[in-house]
Amino acid sequence: MSAQNTQPTDNRQIVQRFIDECWNQGNLNTVMELVANDCRYHDPVFPSLTSGAENIKNHIQTCRSGFPDLRFTIDDTIAERNEVVIHWTGTGTHKGQFLGMPATNKKASVTGTSIFRIEGGKIVEEWASWNLMSMMEQLGITMAPQVQSNAPSNAQSNATKAESKV
Repeated sequence: MSAQNTQPTDNRQIVQRFIDECWNQGNLNTVMELVANDCRYHDPVFPSLTSGAENIKNHIQTCRSGFPDLRFTIDDTIAERNEVVIHWTGTGTHKGQFLGMPATNKKASVTGTSIFRIEGGKIVEEWASWNLMSMMEQLGITMAPQVQSNAPSNAQSNATKAESKV
């Protein structure tokens, strides 16, 4: 019966399985079981991540490539109606490229909050909020790489500095 699929306890179990099996174990086949085909994903760190279970599978795979030992623990859960909110801690060792950053082989730990909306026993929408800068600091990455192709030469740069002091 579909009414059972909207119970907070069932929804909590769906999210728990999504974190444990998909994210922690890397079982990407389970994504198709737990996530709706047109699931929408909202995370300001990944603004170009588009909707769909297939894109979420690729996203998990990309994150786990950058951090092969990636592990999420759920620190707190609130389930109401068709939404589940989790506060989580993610830890992992940066062993591969992630967001254009080459591997540092350093460990990082970040906390965040995710809100899942469940319909018909599947995740149909997720909002995630976490601090990318905290992770970058732990990895020893002080700033995003800058493109140097349009940078002024030293002579131009020094001339500009001299003019600004006049």
